[in-house]
Amino acid sequence: MRAIGALVGLCLSVSPVTSQQVPPDESDAVELIEMMLGRVPSRYQTPLAAMHGSTELYTRTHDQARAKEPGALGVWILFGDLALRSVDAGLTQSYAADMLPLYRQQPKDFLAVLSAAPWLAPSACHHLSAHFGSEDRPESGRLPFLTSEKDRFASALPTPTAAACLNALATPK
Repeated sequence: MRAIGALVGLCLSVSPVTSQQVPPDESDAVELIEMMLGRVPSRYQTPLAAMHGSTELYTRTHDQARAKEPGALGVWILFGDLALRSVDAGLTQSYAADMLPLYRQQPKDFLAVLSAAPWLAPSACHHLSAHFGSEDRPESGRLPFLTSEKDRFASALPTPTAAACLNALATPK
């Protein structure tokens, strides 16, 4: 139970807190904590089931973030950090495809999450950068994105975080 409280606190720390926010589903919270610890989530009986479960968790948290459910964007970005650290190629490619469209849908909220939890910025900016030149997404979109968003990043994020993020965005992955 203490682990759930820790994740709820973590989730609330990665997005602006309001009294209306609902914490993540308890079993999702436990799964994220176990992933942070490098364990196969205990809600699954086999590693293969856990792999499929991660896909379901990705889809669920992405849908919640797109629907602008309170706190969901921060949880989805947190999950993206875990996906990158776990070197899960499938999840990492999913974030490369979906991070930029979600940023474009909610740029202020997205940057508010990174401002509140700057430790998530390296992975989020990696995923944003990986969007360009991956699969059918042209590398040529990188420079126009950087040009149009540079000031927004610089004004929304702490200076060192903004500089590191902009540097990551300028560097093809």
